[in-house]
Amino acid sequence: MFESILDALHTNLKERDFRKIELPYEFTKYQNDDSNYCIRNWQFESSLYRKWRITKLDGGRKLQVLNTVAYPSFKREKPILGVDILWFGASQKLLAVLDCQPLIQNQIYLNQYCSSLEFIKQKYSHFDNKKMNNIYDSNKYFSPWVIICRGNKRNLEDDLCKVFRLFLDEYFKLDNIFQKNQFMEESQVKEKQIDYDKYSLEKDPADKLFKNFFGEMWTENFVNNFLFTLS
Repeated sequence: MFESILDALHTNLKERDFRKIELPYEFTKYQNDDSNYCIRNWQFESSLYRKWRITKLDGGRKLQVLNTVAYPSFKREKPILGVDILWFGASQKLLAVLDCQPLIQNQIYLNQYCSSLEFIKQKYSHFDNKKMNNIYDSNKYFSPWVIICRGNKRNLEDDLCKVFRLFLDEYFKLDNIFQKNQFMEESQVKEKQIDYDKYSLEKDPADKLFKNFFGEMWTENFVNNFLFTLS
């Protein structure tokens, strides 16, 4: 599942001359012998991005998860791209969260870097779920235009890939429109990205999820040496 989204992402990264980073074998693909859960990971970098990571968790009919996070170079104040997509097979429910995660909550910065997401929310009404605003901290690393969907199989099959492609296009457009920092110095960007990893390590439910599926030892290594390496 999510293969069309993975293909779109990999194609975009290839077209923009991203370099694939070779990961330790235990991160590239890992499966718990006691369950059917399998996790695959990829990592890329380019002159504009110090790290772009992708994680796909395959739990068969029970659970499918796709997560990707892009960290721009410390020289650039551009928001961090964050995407979480979960499909719960038993209940036939989709949860998707996509955002240009701002480094600061300055309103001018937000308008400049994040407001383009609004038209996606308007075009796809199921991806404008204001009832779920409590799942994120609006005072931290989320924008006012965070895209949220709690939908069904129709949203999964008809809308999700289209929304993702539009979202990715808007994020990459920022590379051409804003090439010079206006709000932050390089040292401040680095500090904010470090804080983002620390914040995510504390708030992200992945830690508990992966411990249940793959054990504590593997998860500790994975979280600290792949997901949130600046934490």
